[in-house]
Amino acid sequence: MPNRRNEVSYYPEIQAFIEAQIKSNFSAMYHHELDVFWGIGELKANLNRIIASNPQKCNCVRSFARNVPPLNLDIFALITDGEKFQLLILEVKLMNSVGLKEWSQLVGYCLVSGAKYGLLVNIDSGASQRLSQILSTESQLSRILTIVNGVQREHCLGCMQWDSLTQNFEYSNLGYVTSLSNLCHFLAAEFL
Repeated sequence: MPNRRNEVSYYPEIQAFIEAQIKSNFSAMYHHELDVFWGIGELKANLNRIIASNPQKCNCVRSFARNVPPLNLDIFALITDGEKFQLLILEVKLMNSVGLKEWSQLVGYCLVSGAKYGLLVNIDSGASQRLSQILSTESQLSRILTIVNGVQREHCLGCMQWDSLTQNFEYSNLGYVTSLSNLCHFLAAEFL
């Protein structure tokens, strides 16, 4: 029987896995707790909802949420220790292979929102041969440095495959963020 699920139906399992990995990796490696809050859809409204529901843990996000433009995303995670935060954008696809178009969409979302981290996740399939080749040879396309209002920003991106049978990631080593463990090491520099 063919799979009749759409990509949105995979969001909860992907979110739960990422949150568990971030929390457990970070706690085990750095003995430090992080909170992960999720939003699906419009970024600004969801950030404001998260802040209103968790004012003490998310007060550090208020200024960012006030200035971020409205942007409709698949999924995002607000990762915070209550004093600092980072935004992780997930562009989730259910395609035979993801390509440059889907990568460009993720890059655009990260640049416009100011999110430091972004993952392109394809369900039960990986990247096209062309995207794989580009990400393997053009490192500047997955670690992007910009200057906005005189402030340098870094955007770190990766491409991964979600295996719906095992409910686990298969890492492709495509992009700057090669695994969730790798992401936790990057987050450590932000929160420690």
